[in-house]
Amino acid sequence: MRLVAFTWLWMALSASAQISDFKDADFKKADKVARLYQHHSLYDLKALADKLTSGLKKDEEKFRAIFTWICLNIKNDYELFKLSIHERQVRTDKAELDAWHKEFSKVIFRKLLEENTTICTGYAYLLRELALEAGIDCLMIDGYSLTPTSQPNKELPNHSWNGVKLNNKWYLCDATWASGSIDAVTHRFKPRYDDRFFLMEPKVFVRSHFPLDTAWMLIAQKPDWEKFVGEK
Repeated sequence: MRLVAFTWLWMALSASAQISDFKDADFKKADKVARLYQHHSLYDLKALADKLTSGLKKDEEKFRAIFTWICLNIKNDYELFKLSIHERQVRTDKAELDAWHKEFSKVIFRKLLEENTTICTGYAYLLRELALEAGIDCLMIDGYSLTPTSQPNKELPNHSWNGVKLNNKWYLCDATWASGSIDAVTHRFKPRYDDRFFLMEPKVFVRSHFPLDTAWMLIAQKPDWEKFVGEK
């Protein structure tokens, strides 16, 4: 039953970008701009944001260039992700967990700045900051992700993604998933840009992403936790 459900899920994701709202946007041009600045330093986000957006007119094009740049230039660090999950599982004291998380956040952002590697928190943070530098409303959303190889624990949020406001409407996207995947055998990151996770339809997005604040499902009929994880 789980295999059938996941097969259906990934088939549903195959054609789910919500870009029909932006028929006049030149996303191909935005993608080309993003490719002009490979390996650009992250120490000056304002400079990077200006380079990625100065030649584009529409906010959706600017955001696309930022999103594409991140997906092409930032690598997912599996070992860092596993360390994060392990440490949060073994620390039950809130004060101890908060202290650890504060120090771990420094590691996440140091690796992001110096090595262009990170975990979902870093992806979501960088997308938010570059968008804000470009004058685009964007925020981080924390919650749970569902994949064929992982079963989320309700006590342990395991993913972060973004909401972005374009033309007075909120949309959802996941730069982590759009950047590539972790090989199930080698646990190495396999870069592969996948724009299905750029402005994905909320009704499809919610099949694999469950936010802590369910308002960020952006749909009227919200699934409960049991339906999300496939429990009866």
